[in-house]
Amino acid sequence: MVGLNHLGLALAQMDRGQSGAAIETLRRFLAEEPESAEAHALLAFALLKQNRLHAALYEARESLTLEAELALGHRALAAVLAARRELEDALDHCRRAIALEPESAIGHQQLASLLSLRGRPQEALQSAQKACALEPDDATSLAALGSCHLRLGAVADAERCASEALSHDPENADALVLRGQVFLARGDTEAARDHALWVLQSNPAEEGALALLVQAKVRKNPLLGTWWRFNTYLSRSTQRAIGVLVGMYLLQRVLTLWAGLNGHVMFQEIVSFGWLGICGYSWFAPVIYRRMLDKELEQVTLRPDF
Repeated sequence: MVGLNHLGLALAQMDRGQSGAAIETLRRFLAEEPESAEAHALLAFALLKQNRLHAALYEARESLTLEAELALGHRALAAVLAARRELEDALDHCRRAIALEPESAIGHQQLASLLSLRGRPQEALQSAQKACALEPDDATSLAALGSCHLRLGAVADAERCASEALSHDPENADALVLRGQVFLARGDTEAARDHALWVLQSNPAEEGALALLVQAKVRKNPLLGTWWRFNTYLSRSTQRAIGVLVGMYLLQRVLTLWAGLNGHVMFQEIVSFGWLGICGYSWFAPVIYRRMLDKELEQVTLRPDF
């Protein structure tokens, strides 16, 4: 019973965005019960919220070492592997978790998210629909389904899912973020920003709300938006980033040499200064972006129960 109280407290702390407190709660519990596979899995999720990927990976693997057939452990490892961009391995563990608990909606939610990351929106939609079929009144499942609709361009269906989710749970972060994304898809950046800030009042570390806030901000600044989208594209794969950057550099060198050999001095200067401009903006854009985001976050007033 004491163990359940500790695990329940840690879950509540994570739901409130208090990942640091959850980590301390779980570590105190593990000092007394070091072989609790559930506690190690929850600790992996809490560490992941702080972007401590190496420690989270250790805890997730420790959970499965202690109990290889624990669905929670497989979901934890899938989440960590997804954060490390090891998506195929993440999908494998997610599916193993579903095989162990086929009637658990959260497993199908996670599968929908991973399939979306893999660029398989139709399969993601089917998984999200399965989660909703298992828990039709669950706001998080409805928000996951709405996100899949939105990725497929079905804005009206996404809005319907957001409204239904909020009717069940008006404070659900995923549903509020989805509603903001619907506003953003319709060009209303202010409403999207307001929804992001509302969620961040409860949990300043909510990834979906932070992403929505960034998306709304870069919509207003086309140059910064171009940089952000380009970096988002590169961040999906190390091989992609290396290939694109090396390709850009080689193209710049080829154009410069061609212009020099053919006497196109003006074109050569344009290419050289253009490359310098790209390098310079890539250097300063993260600083500009960070300052803009910090300025937005200064307006977030935490709720008293945080």
